[in-house]
Amino acid sequence: MKALINKESAPLPISNELIELLIKVISNKQLNLAELNDITISFRDDAYDPMAGGYHPVEVNILRVNDQFNINYITDFCYVGSGFNTELTKEIDFDFTNDIGFQLYSGHHKLADLSELFLLWQSNFIQYVEQDIFTISTSTS
Repeated sequence: MKALINKESAPLPISNELIELLIKVISNKQLNLAELNDITISFRDDAYDPMAGGYHPVEVNILRVNDQFNINYITDFCYVGSGFNTELTKEIDFDFTNDIGFQLYSGHHKLADLSELFLLWQSNFIQYVEQDIFTISTSTS
């Protein structure tokens, strides 16, 4: 499975730890990769809410390209607004396929301009997953 997730052509430096984490999730879900075109992995902190805070939900989409899977996007969500106007929205989005990123309060950027942010985000995310912060689910097509 490890060889099936390609990190070499990614526009940002994906760590071996992140690849191993994704492989572990996919393996634990016992997904038949031969039948899949994409896998979306959702990481949720069940206690996260607009008032108390918590760990942001994260979604990782892995897309088949020929005989390998590539990370298509990684999106980190947060609550914005207050009261009845509170909604979950994208805070940070790393769109590997289109080489573009997004930050809630500064807009769209080339992924290369978000390299330092991605390295910090990736390191923190891996630590949160290792601490069993998240409930993890998958969807496929």
